[in-house]
Amino acid sequence: MMRYRRHETLRYRFDEPVEAKYRIVKVGGRTIQSSLGNAHIIDLSPGGMKLSTDMNISLEKKVQFFVQTTLAGKEIEVTANGVWCKKVHGNYHYGLDFLEDYDQDVVTALKTFRKHYSNKTS
Repeated sequence: MMRYRRHETLRYRFDEPVEAKYRIVKVGGRTIQSSLGNAHIIDLSPGGMKLSTDMNISLEKKVQFFVQTTLAGKEIEVTANGVWCKKVHGNYHYGLDFLEDYDQDVVTALKTFRKHYSNKTS
C-alpha cells in the first residue's frame, strides 16, 4: 500500500491554484485513455500533488492519472496513482503519488516559479 507523503520537506502550496490537464490512463490495472479534463494543482512536491477537479472519480480500484501543466514556462508531465479523494466546495480533491522520479523537474520548476512569483510581487 502506498503512503501519502503529506509531510514531505518540500511541499509548495500555491496561492492561486495552477491550471492543468489530466486524463485517466489506468483503472484497476486496465489501460484506458480518457479524454483530457481540466483541473487545478493546489500543491506540489517532488513525490506528488493535490489535484482539484469537478469530476468524481472513484478510487475503489487503483486509478492512474496523467497530469500535464506549465509552471513558470516549464512543461511538467507526470503519471501518478490516486491515493485519496475528498469533496471540497463542490469540487473533488485528489492526493496523487508520482509513479516515477520527477524530483529534479519538480524542484527546478518550483524554484523558477517561486523566483518569478517573488519578482512579480516586489
